[in-house]
Amino acid sequence: MLLPALFHERGKFLTELQAGDGQLSKRSAMEDTGMRIDAHVHYSTEDGYIDRLVEEELRLGFDKVCLNGADWLEHRTANDAVAAAAAKYPDIIIGFAYFPLATCDEQTVRELADCGFRGLKFIRPPANYDDKSFYPVYEAAEERGLVCLFHTGIVARTPLDRQYDVNNDRHRPVYLDTIARHFPKLKTIGAHLGNPWYQEAGMACRWNPNLYFDLSGSSLKCNPPEFFQSILWWTETSQYRDPEGRHAWEKIIFGSDVAVPLIEDVLGDYQRTMDAIGLRADLQQAVFGDTMAKLLGLTG
Repeated sequence: MLLPALFHERGKFLTELQAGDGQLSKRSAMEDTGMRIDAHVHYSTEDGYIDRLVEEELRLGFDKVCLNGADWLEHRTANDAVAAAAAKYPDIIIGFAYFPLATCDEQTVRELADCGFRGLKFIRPPANYDDKSFYPVYEAAEERGLVCLFHTGIVARTPLDRQYDVNNDRHRPVYLDTIARHFPKLKTIGAHLGNPWYQEAGMACRWNPNLYFDLSGSSLKCNPPEFFQSILWWTETSQYRDPEGRHAWEKIIFGSDVAVPLIEDVLGDYQRTMDAIGLRADLQQAVFGDTMAKLLGLTG
């Protein structure tokens, strides 16, 4: 297998390809001149988790990690843990607060922003994401410049499903289309490209300049590269395209959303898919960090 061995030198990453069994297509010959960000990571209560996470992300060449509170913890406990992790690694960890729409309101958004959180994570809502009762939350997030990460698609089954009144129809990506149109400055990301509602996610992504998606989850494992090329088909010059003339893959963000030992596997899936469809080096760098860096205001 070809694996990237990444080394940090004065804030930039140098990539060395190691030849192996050839199961992965050759990685694009691109310089890592931009920032690399893992935009979708959950907090864990495992002993030493944060230290292991940071060590592995740096080993794989990532500069920043967007860490969100695990939704199976009480949200204040989870968000306090994320804040502590960001305080321990302020140059690496970017805090995203878990935000239960059933119990929190717009004032909570402002309090979280004042505490230094840069984004919010939504999952298992009590109504469709575009329910108007949630609009004050989105308005406050837009005003404070927070990045909003929404779970989209079928959610994992847990013993707490009845407690959360889980209804996966509420996770459909088309609801993010509604939100993006009503709040055009809200920086919105849908996780998992809406799995299994990929076509819906793709069209919503194309039409809304402020809507992005990651490819975390099982999608890269169960679908061939050509499938993603068919969903994310528009280019800067195609007849039908993004309203701002961007390539489809400028709207895709890297997120791992797995346990620490599996992050490298997800990285390989992204890389293999982009290489297989011949994605340009600058677009690969957009996926791995440039686009998310812009959303977070980390670019010059």
